[in-house]
Amino acid sequence: MKRILRKNKNKRFLLVIPVIAVVLAAASLAVYAYTKNKSTIINPLQLAGSGVQIVEDSDPGFGKREISFYNAGDNAAVVLLRVSYNETFTKSNGEIVSNLAPNGTNIVNKTWTADFAYNFRDGFDGWYYYTRVLKPGETVQILSSITLTDQDYLLYDYDLSFNYEAIQASPAAAAELWGKTITINGDLVTWPF
Repeated sequence: MKRILRKNKNKRFLLVIPVIAVVLAAASLAVYAYTKNKSTIINPLQLAGSGVQIVEDSDPGFGKREISFYNAGDNAAVVLLRVSYNETFTKSNGEIVSNLAPNGTNIVNKTWTADFAYNFRDGFDGWYYYTRVLKPGETVQILSSITLTDQDYLLYDYDLSFNYEAIQASPAAAAELWGKTITINGDLVTWPF
């Protein structure tokens, strides 16, 4: 008589159940450990903001045009400051007219302050760099008035606009953000030009 061996499917099934149970238990333990060790940390430290603002006190047209930069920064942010300006004359049809007279002089005389004349350095890159740090609450005025030298230019619209940037007062920030190697000694900043 020939025996037919029958595989016992129940034994295999019984072996699979404990394996599945162990895998599920390990997965549950891992999820539990992950959620227990996960936490949210609130950083109580804040970065100081420069808060530098341009302040303008001007009469309409030509004449008084006081331009200053004020550090209203929070958290005592001491900053480095650089300033540039653009000026254009525009005809009523939108055409830009040169601001230079035929002899090469500027049509608009700008009366710069002593601070601008003595405490800003031309970086030869379109920017003027302040040779002092600008502390919170401090203001530096750079312009006091403008005068038109050729009355024919009254027919055109004149625009004098200023750009500025302020960064953390540190040699590392100046090198990284502006590509300038500087030294800071107290309130004085020495630029490489």
